[in-house]
Amino acid sequence: MAAPAVILADTTTANPDVSAALHGIEAQLRARRPDLPIHLVELGTRSTLAPVIDALQQRRVDEAVFVPLDLRSATAYAPEIDEALAQTNAAGIRSLVSRPIGPATELLNILDELVREALHRRSALELDGLVLVARAGGDVRGAALLSRRARQWSAHHRLPVQLAVEEGTGAATLAAVQALRNQGRRYVAVGGTFLAPGPAYRAHALAAQRAGAIAVTKPIGGSPHLSQLILARYAFGAMELLDGQPQPVTVDDDYQFLSARERV
Repeated sequence: MAAPAVILADTTTANPDVSAALHGIEAQLRARRPDLPIHLVELGTRSTLAPVIDALQQRRVDEAVFVPLDLRSATAYAPEIDEALAQTNAAGIRSLVSRPIGPATELLNILDELVREALHRRSALELDGLVLVARAGGDVRGAALLSRRARQWSAHHRLPVQLAVEEGTGAATLAAVQALRNQGRRYVAVGGTFLAPGPAYRAHALAAQRAGAIAVTKPIGGSPHLSQLILARYAFGAMELLDGQPQPVTVDDDYQFLSARERV
């Protein structure tokens, strides 16, 4: 039996920049795992689910795992994904939804790399404060994990970390940078958990620069570590589709991960 398909599920309103970035994630995953059927489904104003179901049926793929591209929630996902799941199951493709990507610990590793890149672009040599930015709208567990990630980031770098939860206007980022600067911090870098360079990302980046941040990270969509995290979510979803005892599903030969229930 063929491996279950990976369906990357996004529920943001269609935006050309965001769509291009999400398709970039899809292409990166396909290059990494050409043996898997991998598709992106955008469930915003114009759903792209129907052609994906057709493609899976043509390839005779009878199982699929939806992976919500949501960096905010730990367990909950948008109702549009439930609707897409019902349609896919009704089409004869046995499917389930994995845990969202959520505020996983791996995001801190990705942000560390992006902060270093941002500092290098600015030729900045000093850093005395960090801002961790996330989008609003996650579930309660996701909010608790996000606060934990801020504390972990602070402990790791021995720097104050201000958490900003963005509504999409940049106001929270602006306030967080200003709070650190009011404490006497002059070399503040901002790390944002944005998948794509859409309007919310641009508003936050502009606000950070206006508040005096010396560096702002790029969106994380192009990180190979994000691909690993997506495949880890998929792998445990695929195990739940199996009958009987769960069997291991390979993500990468060189990548080890805990179960979705252990890695919090």
